[in-house]
Amino acid sequence: MNLHHLTHFLAVAETGSFSRASEAVHLTQPALSRSIQMLEQALGVRLFDRIGKRNELTPFGMALVEKAKKITAEAVDLKRTIQLLSAGDGGVIRLGMGYAPNAMFAGPLLSWVLTHYPGVTLHLSTGSPDTQLALLRERRLDGLLVHSRAVRPHDDLEIRRVGTMQSGFMCRREHPLAKRRSVGFDDIVKYPVVSTMLSDEVARTLVQQYGPMAHADRMLRATSDSIAALIDAVQNTDAVFFGAMGAARARLEDGSWTRLKLTPALDVHAPYAFVTLTDRTQSPMLEKIQAFCMQLVAQKIKTGRGT
Repeated sequence: MNLHHLTHFLAVAETGSFSRASEAVHLTQPALSRSIQMLEQALGVRLFDRIGKRNELTPFGMALVEKAKKITAEAVDLKRTIQLLSAGDGGVIRLGMGYAPNAMFAGPLLSWVLTHYPGVTLHLSTGSPDTQLALLRERRLDGLLVHSRAVRPHDDLEIRRVGTMQSGFMCRREHPLAKRRSVGFDDIVKYPVVSTMLSDEVARTLVQQYGPMAHADRMLRATSDSIAALIDAVQNTDAVFFGAMGAARARLEDGSWTRLKLTPALDVHAPYAFVTLTDRTQSPMLEKIQAFCMQLVAQKIKTGRGT
């Protein structure tokens, strides 16, 4: 028994005639009769009774009609789903994000998908790297967008670099330091500095460039996994935010925030990566999402204080 047999059966059931059904499915009548016979043999029951010039469904045939309609409809839907996935225009994408990448990518990514791929259902979630990796390995996420240093290489993971975003110190436009052409690190730490937890590499770089006062334990007055909470605090106080500029892209570009230029200059970049399972076939839409995120990272942030 296969889908063709069910399609042929439904054609006869709907028309009550082998001749009209053969025209509908573009088969010769003998070929259609053989198809129905094969289906009856597979099921072990008779599906039609010949009454006069009509072919009427037996009780077994009547029981099969609704099931056959559902099966053939689902087969058509499955074919369409695969076609949409192949074209990247449909399906469901479940993407896990680190806290900082979520602040940078989530808003622009949602707008882009809703505008250009309305047939795609996109689910974004945030969490710790360990939690996100567990969900990925359980097939509950299709991919991760994370700080590349948060995931260790493993033979079951494919880690693809998305790009890097410059990090820096930022504050609101009305901040006392905002009008200065350049500031020293000593000027910054007179105010509360807030950030996510710093990686060991970034922490070492800060201490190497600016001395013991730049150690995270001494410099940071507040930390949070929620970038939104940090941004809200900086917007409403004289706190200074340290992190990837992309996390505050909207505020930097509309001029409500400014990036502070340090002397000596700070050279710290946040690297981002896409993580997927090596043995899992990926949706083409996931490739398009990765390309969009790479493009977003490559775009320079427009700010009057420069990048």
